[in-house]
Amino acid sequence: MKKYSSKPRGRVNQGGSTNEKDMVRFAKLGKNYNSIDFHMNDSITKSNYTKKDLPIGELQIGNRFVELTWSECSKLIETLELAQLTHNQKIRLGVF
Repeated sequence: MKKYSSKPRGRVNQGGSTNEKDMVRFAKLGKNYNSIDFHMNDSITKSNYTKKDLPIGELQIGNRFVELTWSECSKLIETLELAQLTHNQKIRLGVF
């Protein structure tokens, strides 16, 4: 097996459609679907990774970037999961 010698990728999703078929499919999922990505912070080292206020990276949606700490990422995940749960409950109850 080849030894891993290059720098790790700095992005999580590596977004970007490469062909027309992908672009059509992504357009059906929302205008920002293909642009959602997370760019990891390159300045994190073994000596400073435990700092609570250090951003672990930037969330990208469209042309907007937001730096997030570990705690902010956790809160964002929790909030989005609750939003999906609330949406599904409204559908089941017929409340709109």
